[in-house]
Amino acid sequence: MHKRLEYYLCGKFISEGNWSHMKRSMPVHEVILMLEGEMYIAEEEEQYVIRANDLLFLRAGRTHYGYQVSDAPVSFYWVHYDSIEEEFDQYPTHATIQVPSTANQLFKQLLHSSSFSPEEADAALLLLLKELERNTQAGYRPHNAIVDHICKWVDIHLHTDITVGKIAKTFNFNKDYISKMVKREKGIGLKTYILTERIRRAKQMLLNTNASVKEIAGQCGFSDYKLFLRMFKQYEGNTPTEYRNNLYSTQLNRL
Repeated sequence: MHKRLEYYLCGKFISEGNWSHMKRSMPVHEVILMLEGEMYIAEEEEQYVIRANDLLFLRAGRTHYGYQVSDAPVSFYWVHYDSIEEEFDQYPTHATIQVPSTANQLFKQLLHSSSFSPEEADAALLLLLKELERNTQAGYRPHNAIVDHICKWVDIHLHTDITVGKIAKTFNFNKDYISKMVKREKGIGLKTYILTERIRRAKQMLLNTNASVKEIAGQCGFSDYKLFLRMFKQYEGNTPTEYRNNLYSTQLNRL
């Protein structure tokens, strides 16, 4: 009985240059994720130039071959697999991966899992192929995953002296670009997002801890206590102490 999805082999290919892909036809599909350089490859009569972050899907039973030598270094991940379902053989032959970092990590996971058991390899392959499917869909929004990573990083580091500049440097983006990217997804710029999250955390701590207002200000990343008081009142309409007392009063009234 054929599996829905069956892993065969995977690896990472590295060439120092002066290389061309062999000519062959395989009984299974192959997916290639380009990491470095340019690969000149044809499937039947169609020729492609594959560059970093490009996906190449070579279908079972079709002949593929290098039509030109790659002079510079080349590296890519590859995986061979079979499937009885059309879902896993409908990828475009050539596409650019819009969020390559996740696909790279899943390829690494596949390389790791494949050394243990066929079941683990099949599961890791499924995750990889689903990610590639999302990346090649016409309506896919590439910034979603990146903004999620940024927001999670902000949440972890809220208690520190984080700035838009520091975050931009951490994620290798221009300050204006990263703020616009967050605004596109969250409706507010990165600087405002940081402040909003700090106030949100302060409200949680006022309700759920016995820490002093000044301690809470420091733990939420406000080095300037007076600035914290001013921003809190601007956002909530009352002081942190009033906010805390109002909440306690509300809870008592419900008893």
